[in-house]
Amino acid sequence: MSDERERKALYSVQLAGMSTETYTFQFQVDDALMKKYENEEIKAIKAEATVELTHRPNVTEADIELVGEVSTHCDRCLSLVTFPINLKERAIVKQATKNPENEINIIIFDPDKGQIEFDQYLYDMIVTALPIQRVHEHEEDCDAEMMDQLEQNDDQSDEIDPRWNDLKNLI
Repeated sequence: MSDERERKALYSVQLAGMSTETYTFQFQVDDALMKKYENEEIKAIKAEATVELTHRPNVTEADIELVGEVSTHCDRCLSLVTFPINLKERAIVKQATKNPENEINIIIFDPDKGQIEFDQYLYDMIVTALPIQRVHEHEEDCDAEMMDQLEQNDDQSDEIDPRWNDLKNLI
């Protein structure tokens, strides 16, 4: 099943037959993208991707705008925290079967498939946009019960087990 999901693109555009001009496509990005890449950290996503594809004889450019919300667990209290996302990037569509140099801002277009797949690019945009420390902006927005539990555990950890006191004398 996993191999089938990886092959089937969720967000793609048929490039074959496009004339030289600019096209606009919109995609509703949802939890299916996170499931495809087996990302369990992101609990929910609701976003809209607008892709403006400029197709020229020698190059195809994609201006991608992604606007919406991503929910994940708070690192402090473990309840859900939602982050707004508003991202804009420009990428070059490159004709190849894979990206051997792992080039940044390149979307690989496999000519055998005849379509540009945006799944990996959108996924990367979302994951890298999230902050490293994912916490509620204000501590009072955290789950009060969990914060009380953490405070109780912190108070208990101040007491040193007497068996460890002799280690202080080693220094």
